[in-house]
Amino acid sequence: MIPTKRKPPKPSPKPRAVSLLRPFRPILLSLVLFLGLAHSSAHAQLTGSVSVSTSYSDNVFTLSDYDLSRFDDDHSLLSFVKTTDDLTLGTKVELAYPLHYRWWKITPSVTGTISQNVSNTTKYRRDAAIKLRVDRYYWNLSAQFAHHPHIYFRDFTDTDGSYKLENYSYSRDIYRADLAIKPFKNTTLKTNYRIEEFRYNEFFTEADGKATQTGLAVAYRFPALTLDAGYDYRTFDNENLVNTKDGSYDANIYHGKLTLPKMPISDDGKIMWQPSLALNYQQRYYQGDGSWYGGRADYLYTMKAGFQWYFSSQLNLSLDYSHIFRNVESNNEDVLRLKEYGENRFGAVINYKF
Repeated sequence: MIPTKRKPPKPSPKPRAVSLLRPFRPILLSLVLFLGLAHSSAHAQLTGSVSVSTSYSDNVFTLSDYDLSRFDDDHSLLSFVKTTDDLTLGTKVELAYPLHYRWWKITPSVTGTISQNVSNTTKYRRDAAIKLRVDRYYWNLSAQFAHHPHIYFRDFTDTDGSYKLENYSYSRDIYRADLAIKPFKNTTLKTNYRIEEFRYNEFFTEADGKATQTGLAVAYRFPALTLDAGYDYRTFDNENLVNTKDGSYDANIYHGKLTLPKMPISDDGKIMWQPSLALNYQQRYYQGDGSWYGGRADYLYTMKAGFQWYFSSQLNLSLDYSHIFRNVESNNEDVLRLKEYGENRFGAVINYKF
């Protein structure tokens, strides 16, 4: 989002109408679901978990080296940044109601997540999701709806409205289905399909759009480790197409993960630990014709190493480190200067099941 030659100011767009019930839709649907289950004759028992997390990022706004340098020089376009690194605190609560009927296991669940950045307080999340999973012998199927009412990315200049630095944020709805089949003893085949709807605030409605993603993966358990590898194809289409701001893209996503078996820390075997290493590589090819997106390709690399400690069947601790790097190809020097970035993240999560 680079400021263009100044034009006569246009009237500021009117705030888009938002249904007051929209943020509470997952909760309302969940209540209806659980009330229905209350009359079920199948055997069931309420279960759940609570997670408390903290994570540190050394580049919380995914700034390029050029922007990091401008921030150090107190550039006005980076005035929204309090600190370039930050600590995020979060809590996640999940409630599930597994129903066992003959050979079927049906599990509806609801999840609520809140998080807050310590220094850049405009970065906060209040997310909710509902899920229904069916298990039977060697396969399972799940369907999920998630609502993310506020995702703040950073500030950009509104070049077709206020001509000021404005909050660039959006809401997102996710509809997802997953299927896993175990045709052989040590082999699991997985597929997923998702639809994501993006709704930006009144200053950047031209970015509204819908993404669809389909994936296939296979997991094989060797004696010494488990290997999980897969491929996803993703496409994003702008709904309000503007020739110079068409951010539509197609993407190939390759991912793999190595997980070692649980191993005892001490001779008594009461505490176990389990290391893992994951790699993700995404090729994103933009379809727009403007100077910003025309001929542009992003290549995103993510490496994540983690450890899990199991203190009991109810309590575990996760520690992880991630390195993220985005490389960009473009004929526009501004895109190269502003969109390439690197980031390091450290995270810790304590989870208790009840």
